[in-house]
Amino acid sequence: MKPITNDPDFNDDAKAAAEDAEMEAEFAALLSQHLPGGDNEQPRGELIEVTVVALREEKVFVDLRGKAEAYVALDEFPAGEDGKRDIKVGQIIPVIQVGRNDDGTPRLSYRMARNREAQKHIREAQENKVPMRGTVRSIVKGGVMVDIGIDAFMPASQIDLFKIPDLNSLMGQEIEAYVLEYDPRRNRAVLSRRQLLFERREGQKKGFIDTLLPGATVTGKIKNVLEFGVFVELGMADGFIPREEISWDRGRAPGDVMKVGDEIEVRILNVSPETGKITLTRKRLSENPWEKIEERYPVASIVRGRIIALQAYGAFVHVEEGITGMIHASDMSWAAGNKKPQDYVRVGDEVTSQVLEVDREKRRLSLGLKQLARDPWQDVKDSYKTGDRHEGTVVSLTNYGAFIRITDGVEGMVHVSDLTWERRINHPKEILKVGETVQVVVIKLDDENRRISLGIKQLADSPYDAYMKANPVNSVVKGTVSRFAPFGAFVLLAPGLEGLIHISQIDEKRVEVPEKALKLGEEVTVKITGAEKKHQKISLSRREAIKTLERDNIKAYMKTNSKKEGATGMNFGEALRLAKEKKDN
Repeated sequence: MKPITNDPDFNDDAKAAAEDAEMEAEFAALLSQHLPGGDNEQPRGELIEVTVVALREEKVFVDLRGKAEAYVALDEFPAGEDGKRDIKVGQIIPVIQVGRNDDGTPRLSYRMARNREAQKHIREAQENKVPMRGTVRSIVKGGVMVDIGIDAFMPASQIDLFKIPDLNSLMGQEIEAYVLEYDPRRNRAVLSRRQLLFERREGQKKGFIDTLLPGATVTGKIKNVLEFGVFVELGMADGFIPREEISWDRGRAPGDVMKVGDEIEVRILNVSPETGKITLTRKRLSENPWEKIEERYPVASIVRGRIIALQAYGAFVHVEEGITGMIHASDMSWAAGNKKPQDYVRVGDEVTSQVLEVDREKRRLSLGLKQLARDPWQDVKDSYKTGDRHEGTVVSLTNYGAFIRITDGVEGMVHVSDLTWERRINHPKEILKVGETVQVVVIKLDDENRRISLGIKQLADSPYDAYMKANPVNSVVKGTVSRFAPFGAFVLLAPGLEGLIHISQIDEKRVEVPEKALKLGEEVTVKITGAEKKHQKISLSRREAIKTLERDNIKAYMKTNSKKEGATGMNFGEALRLAKEKKDN
């Protein structure tokens, strides 16, 4: 049988023991051939039990039932860690007669008797897989030597279920262990205490598991916290809490709830006798908090919680384990405009809010911060009238306008089209900056949508009003072609004021492409054919202007010539021909 160790010290000790046994056997046989026998002669090689009667001068004297005086050398008895031999007067010990001493007394061997008994017990222990008792006598490379009648080797990996940092702590201890290997020819054995401890623990574990019933509540200690769950030491066995059974909070990490070493109360969900697997739950020690959510948090009730996450659309509030509500961005403040949750709260903040809506089926709890404060809009209609001028601060800019805070809780918006009369604005940032103080005028109050429309350009007179007052519809005016569109050309009539010549009104002849009939920057004479005050639009016609100018020229020409030639000197056709010639010239 091949040993599981190659330790040289172990091999040398076993080899020496075997050689001693062989030498003693040979010597006993030799003595039996040459020494005479007698009535007190014991059969050589037979194991007998004798009583210790005295200890003198390195000798242990024993009683051979009064037949002869005999002794055993003291060094045949194993010494303890302190060097002392564990032998006392009155103690019964096994011995084997191996011959006679020089003085003729029987020569006895305690070591050989002990080895013979040990061999028998070791063989039986290995065959029947029963543990043997022994004492740790020495520390050797890779393990320890245990006295079980012979010196047996126990590797460090087979000493305990867990690694023992200091093997010296085992010196002199009596232990039990299985015989893993035994070679009687070499008188060598290898032991395992670990296997014995494991089997005993498994037996205790099975007995313990048999006492566990689903639904029972037990106390344990957190052994390991992993991403997918938690292992709990319950005593003789370990249980496992799956991640989804840790908390009523959906998606909550195990490490946020418990830590290694914490004592915890859990409920048993399932026990598998075949595998020994124990499934536990923590959250089911209490009922699902959403079952009676309407009773516990009715609409309009006040709740307190902690901000655990922020999103662009709102803030999530942890009210209690399993209950998380959300404050929508629009419910952060009564102020209008594009609100960002991080402008009002931060992760970790404790906040008080009002319950706005409860949906048990969808597990939604809508909360509001602004509802705890007085709605400033209630005072808006009394404090802000159309046409009133106010000073405000630019709080945010969007593609379509700028939000202006007039006072705490009151904001209005200046549309991009109401920023200036002077030019077309693509984005408010061309004129305004966040944080800037500006003067505004109230244009409109929208009570239904709780909006205040503000204007900046309305602080000055409208270029449209001034221009139309001086140039009413049907007036012929001059302007500069400022830009083109597929449907016509825009003409700059005054700073910040444009009119449109529709493609059908550019010339007397049909025009397909405005750019071919007109040039950018060209000065043109046009007639105002229409005006829309609400959108401040002015319709122009170059075609009508030409006709108007022709008529005016004809009238002027006829008036001038009638004075020179008399009333009968020219008809209308001749006057028109002469007017055109004059125009062409």
